[in-house]
Amino acid sequence: MSTEPSGYRTEPQRKVVLLRGINVGKAARIAMSDLKACTESVGGADVKTFLASGNVLVTDPRPVADLRAVLEAAYADRFGYDAVVQVLTREDLEAAVQSYPFDTLEEHHDYVVFSDDPVVTSRVSHAMRTGIADTGGASTSTEAVAEGRGCVYWRVPRGSTLASEAYKVLDRRENKRHLTTRNILTLRKMLAAG
Repeated sequence: MSTEPSGYRTEPQRKVVLLRGINVGKAARIAMSDLKACTESVGGADVKTFLASGNVLVTDPRPVADLRAVLEAAYADRFGYDAVVQVLTREDLEAAVQSYPFDTLEEHHDYVVFSDDPVVTSRVSHAMRTGIADTGGASTSTEAVAEGRGCVYWRVPRGSTLASEAYKVLDRRENKRHLTTRNILTLRKMLAAG
């Protein structure tokens, strides 16, 4: 993903903000209108939210790391939760989606798991593949995992997501602070929306 020097200013650029762990069950309920208003309050322009699971499109000149820090602080202050935010340029999101390595199969979910740390990305990718192989999944099912640039790709049969050994890796305390997962269909719709 983009690695711009801190303090480096660019022209306003379209960015994608992905919040982790909101509006799932009763946890961290945030209205999308409030999320939009909060993003605008710290300088984001042309803000659009997408679905109710914490997807934001924003135009902003700040480097990705700087915008992430500003948004995490603003969201934590405004909504009272430990905000975990992934920020990508639109171009990086498009590259991640285009690089999805698996065929899309009926009755499967295609996920992109975004990571903010290359060490975590590699560790998680390896552990997910190992978990699938240890349970016979790699040889007996169509579940698959591959490492990408700043992300992990994961295809899993519908109805198996939460029971998968791969999911258990994502849910480990040492990993989940660094990760956020999106269905590739959602990401494609976001790209189409702006």
